[in-house]
Amino acid sequence: MAYPVSNIIPVNVIISPSGIGYANFSSAFVFADTADLASLITFDVNTFRDYSTTSELAEDFGTDSPVYHIATRYFAQIPKPPQISVWMKDPLDTGIVDTANKAADEAWRYHQFFKSSDLTESDALALSDWGDANSRAIWATYSAVGILDPQSETDIMSVLQAKGSRHMFAGFKSPEHVALDPSQEYAMCQLAAAFHKFRPNGQRTAITGEFQVLPGVMGDDLPTTAYNALTAKNGVFFTQIELAGQVDNSRVINSKSMSSFGEFIDDVINLDVLKNYLQVDGYSYISGAGSKRALDEDDYAGLLAAISDTCKTFYDNGVLGRGVMVNPLTGEDMDMKFGYHIAAAPEDVLGLTTAQRRARNYPTTTVYVFLARAAHVAEINVNVA
Repeated sequence: MAYPVSNIIPVNVIISPSGIGYANFSSAFVFADTADLASLITFDVNTFRDYSTTSELAEDFGTDSPVYHIATRYFAQIPKPPQISVWMKDPLDTGIVDTANKAADEAWRYHQFFKSSDLTESDALALSDWGDANSRAIWATYSAVGILDPQSETDIMSVLQAKGSRHMFAGFKSPEHVALDPSQEYAMCQLAAAFHKFRPNGQRTAITGEFQVLPGVMGDDLPTTAYNALTAKNGVFFTQIELAGQVDNSRVINSKSMSSFGEFIDDVINLDVLKNYLQVDGYSYISGAGSKRALDEDDYAGLLAAISDTCKTFYDNGVLGRGVMVNPLTGEDMDMKFGYHIAAAPEDVLGLTTAQRRARNYPTTTVYVFLARAAHVAEINVNVA
């Protein structure tokens, strides 16, 4: 037998694990009933199917069904999201949250679209809690005229605002427009699709929901009292903008979340995306070493660098912006040049307790971020000499 070359030139092939990818924040679930299906079509309960066009979806669902109307609004947006997923509800489910949990166990979808019949007050309140607990966006469009009453505190919009859930996004469409075009009842689903334009790894791609143009969504013409009521109740509205007889037909206005923290919809979505990227990049750093990440200064410095790179990405894409924050621990101003400050240093690892080392925990890392947000109003003073 000849002398093996592997004794002279040993070659070891080392394959790095693929790790995990970032979540798809353009993904969406629609929740359907068997009554929405087209004639002779079967669709097993507790399963889902993906669709990339309304024509494809129309092979399974009636074009007069709420599921089709939701897809119409979602795919009408420019650029068009690549697909939408439909979950078939089980009539034996104990409630809408039971249904949402089943779907979440099967597949991750960020946007959650429900038929109006599934967004009664009790169900909407339950879904509000579910959305915050699971970091999923709940989009709801209402047309009850009582919402426009500034004195009302019992209408659905007022009740949702009092609840204060961050991931509940609710808007108003006039019943007149819904009567003309039933898909208008799901205008908020199209606003969700507008966020498909946001590319976290791109340059200056972050958007605001405010002033978005939604092709096919009719602009309401409401009285001032109604606009004021919607603004006070954190209700999104789709309206004409008028100046000196000239009209911009339809824009999104008051794109607020029902959040008790006074957040706009883009605040909530941007923070969800940032959280996901920090988790994925942190995980990739710790799990991708090949050997191990030691509890020492050098490897903790590597983790801090990975976190910094992630935050810098969100400065580049426009989510974070330069600002000054007061450090709540020291009371000192932090000049956040790239919109973030990491309150940690590599030597912090030297202060780990014996219990922390045995548990193999790095020090808790605190990151302060400064959201760039978006300008929605510009007051101009003209001084005349």
